[in-house]
Amino acid sequence: NLVVASCSQSDAKGTWRVNGLLWDKFNIDETESIACKLKVGSSGGISSSKSSCKVFGAGNINVTGGKVVLAKNCAVSGNLKTNQGTIKFRSGQMDRSKDSMAILGVDTVLDYFEFYLDAIRQ
Repeated sequence: NLVVASCSQSDAKGTWRVNGLLWDKFNIDETESIACKLKVGSSGGISSSKSSCKVFGAGNINVTGGKVVLAKNCAVSGNLKTNQGTIKFRSGQMDRSKDSMAILGVDTVLDYFEFYLDAIRQ
């Protein structure tokens, strides 16, 4: 009998340390590391005042909002809004312990910029 993880939206609440990579899919030499601290509320909203990101090689990025949407099967969708653009979470999953998420994303305007984000609950 297959046991499937079960999640509710409130499981996304908390402070998440996010580390990842962003790259230009047409020019793999354009790859940067990204690190964020994201404060997520019980309804999934990302706090602009308590969240921050840094792209190594490009400096700090202001988080302006966004939302982590958690499905019952623990699939992750939503977006991260910054002063540099919006990352749409295109595919993601929260693990069984509900302490980490792995997310693939894409810039909503410059869709050749793709992201891999690994989030660990603090």
